[in-house]
Amino acid sequence: MADLAPVPESSASFDAASQQDEGKSPTDPTRGSSTAPSQPQPQPQPQPKSLLHTRRQLLAALRATDTTIERLDKLTTTAAGTERVLAVTGYLSHALHHLLASAPWIAVQTRLSLLARLRHHRLHPTSKAPSKAKPPLLALSSLMSETRYTLRLLGLLPLWTWGAATLRNPPKDRTLYVLTMLQVAVNIIYQVLENVSFLAAKGVVSRKWIARWGGIVQWDLWSTRAWFGHIFLQFFVLIREWVLMRRRNRLRREMKQVDLAGKEGVEAQGVPGQKEEEADAREIRAWRKSLVNNVCWAPLCLHWCFEEGIGFPEHLTGLVSFMAGAWEFWDSWGRTKS
Repeated sequence: MADLAPVPESSASFDAASQQDEGKSPTDPTRGSSTAPSQPQPQPQPQPKSLLHTRRQLLAALRATDTTIERLDKLTTTAAGTERVLAVTGYLSHALHHLLASAPWIAVQTRLSLLARLRHHRLHPTSKAPSKAKPPLLALSSLMSETRYTLRLLGLLPLWTWGAATLRNPPKDRTLYVLTMLQVAVNIIYQVLENVSFLAAKGVVSRKWIARWGGIVQWDLWSTRAWFGHIFLQFFVLIREWVLMRRRNRLRREMKQVDLAGKEGVEAQGVPGQKEEEADAREIRAWRKSLVNNVCWAPLCLHWCFEEGIGFPEHLTGLVSFMAGAWEFWDSWGRTKS
């Protein structure tokens, strides 16, 4: 029989007295009582697994949302990051609008609408007049474009910095130096023309003064042509960079073959060779990214260089514009992890 803990006399006598008052014996609480012994307190029911799973999913979703917002905030802390976010939003909304307005999608919407009417057995005899307002997605795309125009009012500052840096530290290759300075010049022309035409459209600059020199439309066309000049020159920059990379790799292979003749050369070229390969891989990746960007922008910019265009489909401009900067946006988004 287990030992009982000592009980103070005062508390024992109080318990005995209270039990005797109720007609019960101190040693037998059930004696003289018609009531059943008190039931044990019910234990809390365990939560169902579905509720726990839902809570875990909710917490995981909140963590993912928090991480995404932090990375987006880090991306938009720079001017280049803000420009990329606005551009992607504008291009995707433009592409999505034309996707939803395409014939296959309209056919799907029509069939779904007919099925819904047949299901509810309701036909609405009165139809609303089509709205003349701009569709929401196109309105969003226009808003993003106008915001980027506003931000580019300060675009002459980085162009000045680019030109000054090129003059202070010119490329070793003379051809690249000349091409870069030509790009700086045409970009300055592009930015000045765009800023003046945009300010004239907003009433900041006198339209009468602009009209003397062809009007806002002509200023926009010539600014786009200057931008196309940058794209045109960029193809020559890419060709020259490719030639220089091949020449450098050929010289490196020849030097490596010479170094393999002695053990000291092999040991000395071990670690630096790996670093050089990594640097070459990054350089080739950047070159390919620039090539994709230029190839995507070239037909679009050429189309916008003429008032009537060259026949490029309007519904594809948003998609191709997005493709031009998608690679760079992906890399910028990846850098927000660190």
